[in-house]
Amino acid sequence: MTIGSILLDAASDGRNVIVGMLLVGLFFLAVIGVGEFVRISNHRRHERKSARPL
Repeated sequence: MTIGSILLDAASDGRNVIVGMLLVGLFFLAVIGVGEFVRISNHRRHERKSARPL
């Protein structure tokens, strides 16, 4: 193995690590977004239910 091929392997491994970290961050943001959407929709549903005449 030459030094150039070792450096290229290290660079591609680093890129893969960064892409993996970005994907994990995107997953966390998606989970937070879904949780906020559910919270808001439950709040609106509760408001509509309490405003309904008996």
